[in-house]
Amino acid sequence: MHRPASTAEKAAAVVAWTAIVLGFAARTWALTQRGSLWLDEASLGLNVLTRSYGELLRPLDWGQAAPVGFLWLERTIASHAAVPDLWLRLIPWAAGVALPWLVWRLGARLVGTGTGALAAVAAAGSLLALRYSTEAKPYATDAAVAAGLLLLAAEVREEPSSSRRWRRLGVAMALAVWLSLPAVFVIAGIAAAMLASGNVREARPARRVGLPALGVSALVFAVLWFTTYRAGAASAMLRAYWEPVMLDVSAEDRAVRLLRVLMELAWIPLRWTGSLLGASVGIGVWLAGLWVVARRRGSDALLLGAPIALAMLASSIGAYPLSDRLAFFAVPGVWVAQAAAVTAVRNLLLTKRSVVTNARVATVFVVLAAAGVSAWQSTDSDRFLRDPGTLEPTRSLFAAVDAEAGATPIYVFARAAPSWLLATSDGAWRGNERLERWTRLAGRANAPGYENAGRDRAVRAREGDSLVVRFDGRTELVGLSPGIAYRIAGAPSANAPSPGWAAEEARRMAAAAQPEIWLVASHFFAGSGRNELRPLVEAAATAGLQVVEERRAGNDVIALRLRR
Repeated sequence: MHRPASTAEKAAAVVAWTAIVLGFAARTWALTQRGSLWLDEASLGLNVLTRSYGELLRPLDWGQAAPVGFLWLERTIASHAAVPDLWLRLIPWAAGVALPWLVWRLGARLVGTGTGALAAVAAAGSLLALRYSTEAKPYATDAAVAAGLLLLAAEVREEPSSSRRWRRLGVAMALAVWLSLPAVFVIAGIAAAMLASGNVREARPARRVGLPALGVSALVFAVLWFTTYRAGAASAMLRAYWEPVMLDVSAEDRAVRLLRVLMELAWIPLRWTGSLLGASVGIGVWLAGLWVVARRRGSDALLLGAPIALAMLASSIGAYPLSDRLAFFAVPGVWVAQAAAVTAVRNLLLTKRSVVTNARVATVFVVLAAAGVSAWQSTDSDRFLRDPGTLEPTRSLFAAVDAEAGATPIYVFARAAPSWLLATSDGAWRGNERLERWTRLAGRANAPGYENAGRDRAVRAREGDSLVVRFDGRTELVGLSPGIAYRIAGAPSANAPSPGWAAEEARRMAAAAQPEIWLVASHFFAGSGRNELRPLVEAAATAGLQVVEERRAGNDVIALRLRR
């Protein structure tokens, strides 16, 4: 017989469901307003849309990497769409909507309803969680998969003799390694926590169901690694891009790297506009929460902390980068630990008070704490919610230029290529000769038009002359890479495009103009000293091309009509 829920538990449930419903509303609003896919989303989307299921097992083009299961789900949902932007974001949206509920149930099972409610508030209002819930990338899915695995593991820990619970966990583990790359850290952390708990370790289903399920998960991951992921992990381009967020203990800036990782785990998911003081507080609250959980049950603290420790270990040997996006899988455990530290303060307030006073204090505390967290986060996340579609609104502008240009040649700046192709496709994604030629010229790491390819020399005369795509009576000039390789953190490979790049590209445009030519560009770092478009436009003027029309969409998307 279950005892009736206390007033504090009822209040915590109201707080949690309020956060879940508001989180659903905010994510749905943002999903409908996001508009065009930005560079990273468009790059992944081109792989999803132009490949078969089997072809998605091969290393991806356009500088991308993602779990096979996620790619297959994306392809199943979006491959029918002529305008796939919304469809490609549905899987992350569903994961983002589920995350506050999963975190609530996880916190309630491991610590208590108040902890679960506060963790749900953090998950619902986080700017990072809101953004990843509406981007066609696997980060929201990583977090939801991790939270789901931890919740199922907590259920097993509560009733280790239940074969049904073990089977559910086993099936989830086997599916998780398909859907999420960092799920392997969560599964290994669950195994460590189960081994650390005597009653769980000695339960018969642990041997009859748990161990075989762990073996199947390991086998599935090994097959995926050797057939699919290993080649991508060996990519020199990807390794160079992610290197600054590897926890390399031999690096001169190892202390900075460690601090960055801890900040991205314990502070940035709570509030994107962070500070060193805020990060210190976030890290301190997280570690205090792990200690609070460990005092209740050591294996639960291991359940929350081991996946992070294992990911950090992998990062230290160069096997897994820990940026904010790739560390996002760990935030469910971080949020629960931080919420546990906050509710521990409440428990101190309840010491030596009457039952009636305790109930009142507990109720008021969880409501006020939740209101405080949501108000604090809203000053950060409202920047995104006010206009979710401002990042790179390319589709309408690029599609309009495509429709109006007719036979007029079009020069496509290198970093605009994925967005341009998505905006101007006729919906025939597979077997499309135009898309295939674009991929050969610009979609691969060694391609001359690949947007993030570095160059340590001057551009040679006529180096970009072969970068041409012709279809339906139109000539498209594939932009030669400016020669600046950007990394996830730290300085780029150069402060300006390669010597001669702007002049050579301007020469190509002038030669192709009849007498006009369009230039379309996005992701060119407008408003910064690294604006790569400025020297190109100046060189075009020197080459005799006059700007006769300018159209903008947001801060970082532009179309120029030039005349010779």
